[in-house]
Amino acid sequence: MSDRYFAKVVLVQDKFTVVINAGSDKEVKIGKKFLIVGLGEVIVDPDTKQELERLEIVRGNAQVTHVQEKIATLRSSEYDKKADAREIKKVTARGGIAMFSGPQDTVTETTKPGEQISREFRGVQVGDFAIAV
Repeated sequence: MSDRYFAKVVLVQDKFTVVINAGSDKEVKIGKKFLIVGLGEVIVDPDTKQELERLEIVRGNAQVTHVQEKIATLRSSEYDKKADAREIKKVTARGGIAMFSGPQDTVTETTKPGEQISREFRGVQVGDFAIAV
């Protein structure tokens, strides 16, 4: 394995969680960040016909959530945000001073920020690589 690739994915636990073959024995700590990539085809320069390198296919960013001696569990650290929810309330007041001038409308608009949801890894598989970032 090249120096660029710190570890390999050895288990895809679910669409948000993977396990790599490096743990406390390689000084992995909770919170450490990685870029998970798969390797694609070899890219060839069309002019020189020289092989440049293999294309890295980004599966997602991850962060260590659990560490054992020889393995670590990583969870996707990318998020998508649901759309903000907008609510408009209209209240018509009757009575009091409003009796003399007619009904009064009060309009209140509130915006509830959209919820953050974890983004799935994109096509992650056993054998993909973890690059320390």
